[in-house]
Amino acid sequence: MTRLLLVTIAALWLSACATREAYEARIATYVGKPISVVMDDWGYPTGSFEAPNGNTVYTWDKQSSYSRAPSVQTGIFTGTGSGGFFTGFGFGSDTVTRRCQTYFEVDKTKTILRWRTQGNDCRE
Repeated sequence: MTRLLLVTIAALWLSACATREAYEARIATYVGKPISVVMDDWGYPTGSFEAPNGNTVYTWDKQSSYSRAPSVQTGIFTGTGSGGFFTGFGFGSDTVTRRCQTYFEVDKTKTILRWRTQGNDCRE
């Protein structure tokens, strides 16, 4: 009984993981609907532009950054001959930026025709 419970909990936990596929499945449900539905759900877009075919493309841009903890590197060099000893160290950290741009193309009636995503953080 305990094993079944653990397997069930693990399955539920794994199914809740954020995935690009889940995000894309959700935004695909907007195709055929007015762009106002997306605006009601997501707020106003961060931008828009006219596509070469005359349609309007609305964009939503989500971005976040964080710094990883600094790391320490050390090294020791010993020599022969005239001898010598050197110890060096350094600190380093980097910033990780996560971004997702979502595009919805609409026709003249403001109906969503297609969508596209770009970035490393397009997940649900």
